[in-house]
Amino acid sequence: MVAGTVRRVVMRLLATLPFVLLVTQVVLAKPQRVVSLNLCTDQLVLLLADPKNIAAVSYLSHDSANSYMAEAARAFATTHGRVEEILPLQPDLIFAGRFTSQGSVAFLGKMGFRIVTLDSPENFQGIRAQVRQVAALLEEEARGEVLLSEMDRRLERARQTAPDDRLTAAFYLPNGYTAGRNTPVDAVLKIAGFRNKVAELGVKGTVVLSMERLIASSPDVLILSSFGDGGASIAEEMLSHPVFARSMNGKTLVRVPTRLWVCPGPMLADAVELLMESRP
Repeated sequence: MVAGTVRRVVMRLLATLPFVLLVTQVVLAKPQRVVSLNLCTDQLVLLLADPKNIAAVSYLSHDSANSYMAEAARAFATTHGRVEEILPLQPDLIFAGRFTSQGSVAFLGKMGFRIVTLDSPENFQGIRAQVRQVAALLEEEARGEVLLSEMDRRLERARQTAPDDRLTAAFYLPNGYTAGRNTPVDAVLKIAGFRNKVAELGVKGTVVLSMERLIASSPDVLILSSFGDGGASIAEEMLSHPVFARSMNGKTLVRVPTRLWVCPGPMLADAVELLMESRP
């Protein structure tokens, strides 16, 4: 009886072995049809993947105001994250953001597609870890290390040349969005030699801050950005407000293109250098 049971178990294992080997080969094979569904995953895929292995990126990647890699992205097909667009591409690896196309992601996951969902790093340590994660998934580790080496070289130069006076700075987006502690903006400001005035107010993460509270905090430098170059925004309109104009008299206003820090990645080194060049 025991011998018969053992024999049946062994036969089942042998019967499933070819399938197990096939799955292992599929999982371990270098991705050849990569699809990205999120603006920030677009940037990493475009920076790290071999172009011939990119099947599609999101339509947002072509927007030069918000996409750091817009020029490179225009060489690739785009999707709006819809299942009917993605299925014909037959991707072997899909990158998504935590809040991107959740219905499509769930459906594709149930169909057995390999999906990797990336969070948004809060600092450069998190950026390094995420770049290495994506590079490993793409089997492009060498490209990842080159990218990080260049980023770290620029950040180290910024640290060494940052002045000691540590002026205060506040980041202000349309609709009053700002960034406190535990944000990529906070990490950028620190390396560029600034104190984050919003963080000093006790703010954590990305929140809405009233113009009145911003003015009362009286930062030495106000950093403006917009959700698209050339468009009207509350952040721009407030510049003509009499109270704001008086409060910011003699202070420095810096405009940083959205594409430099809408996504936490190696491109934040550009934002660091721009801020350092704009210091009063």
